[in-house]
Amino acid sequence: MGSYIEEFQGEHEKESDIVVTVDGESGAGKGTIADQISKRLRIAHFSASDVFHQIAQDRGISHVELAEQADKEVDLEVDRRTLQRGLENNCVIDSRIASWVLGDYSDFRVYVTADLEERAKRIAGREKIDLEKAKEDTEKRDEENDRRYEDYYGIDTGNLEIYDLVIDNTDMSIGKQNELIDKALKKRFPERYEEQ
Repeated sequence: MGSYIEEFQGEHEKESDIVVTVDGESGAGKGTIADQISKRLRIAHFSASDVFHQIAQDRGISHVELAEQADKEVDLEVDRRTLQRGLENNCVIDSRIASWVLGDYSDFRVYVTADLEERAKRIAGREKIDLEKAKEDTEKRDEENDRRYEDYYGIDTGNLEIYDLVIDNTDMSIGKQNELIDKALKKRFPERYEEQ
């Protein structure tokens, strides 16, 4: 079957030996976890947002302009390129739906979440904006993303059954989060795992 998304199903040759996908909502810490995994397994870390920026560059526009024009075709292109990266490279990929896009081609699927208040605090700190604005923007972005993925692909992002590891880090320290990740990686990839 390959991908869990119909548009990307079919025969794809996987040249990579190991692909880990990290999905989650805005501000949940996908990038932090993906970075931790990439260091532990000594593989590259890609983000779907990198792909989005590359598409903007290819079109000779800013990523802000691309976001304003974004439609199903842009999402399909981001997800198509994300799948290609996973098929060609040993890597960790973080995105909202990388585990759905890669499907069976992902060797380990992680979902990370935190409650809205905590995610908004993180985003407000990172983007230097008011907490209430961050909360409003984050909630709106989550709703829009969920609507698009349901519309485009029939994905229910609330369905966590496809994941090998689910982390709610609302009240979790980075140290505790890393312990959970390390334990899961040691079990799944003992031959690649490296203590740091």
